[in-house]
Amino acid sequence: MATRSLRLERPVLLTDLAVERIRDAIVQGDFKLGELVSEAQIAAQLGTSKTPVREALVRLKMEGLVDVHPQRGTEVFRLNHDEVGKLCRFRAMLELAALREAAATQREDLLVAMKRLIDELAVAEAAGDLSALARIDMDFHYQFFVYCDNEYLRGAYDLIRYQLLALRHRSPIEECVDTHQVLYDAIAANDIDGACRLLDEHVGNTETRYCDANDVQ
Repeated sequence: MATRSLRLERPVLLTDLAVERIRDAIVQGDFKLGELVSEAQIAAQLGTSKTPVREALVRLKMEGLVDVHPQRGTEVFRLNHDEVGKLCRFRAMLELAALREAAATQREDLLVAMKRLIDELAVAEAAGDLSALARIDMDFHYQFFVYCDNEYLRGAYDLIRYQLLALRHRSPIEECVDTHQVLYDAIAANDIDGACRLLDEHVGNTETRYCDANDVQ
């Protein structure tokens, strides 16, 4: 029984590791948007067989990071301007709903998490660490879902989360701390309507940046 259990766990572990490595490579720009990727080459780079790579790509397709074409192979996702607009509008709908629910039920805990991340943003901004800024920015907005007691909203956001993160890495935001501080201040003042207006405007402003990002057409 122990041997059978180990045989089941090993490929699952390899697939999980492959998902993490390939996802990071796509998000951080090691793979370009629209680039054709080779299972064999990735497997060689990871030092594994093609099986966990193939399984990882299937999972990454569910996250919207790759498109699998039976005849042509697997491509990193690529969005046109219309698709970016739809993505941003969907993001806004989800974040606004999650913010309202989180503020209604766990506002103080949400504020603590937001304040911690604003402090981290300030450190990254001062250091000019664009990669950290993109990651912390994503984490900041994800707190609405962490403190929102609605798993359906969180599940819907997870479907687009890594596409958003990949676009963030390719389009650094300016004055990151200030744009997030005003949102924190509105929630701290219990001005949730005002916070939602700020958030809607903030997300709307990202559309142009994402469309202008490298490799987005």
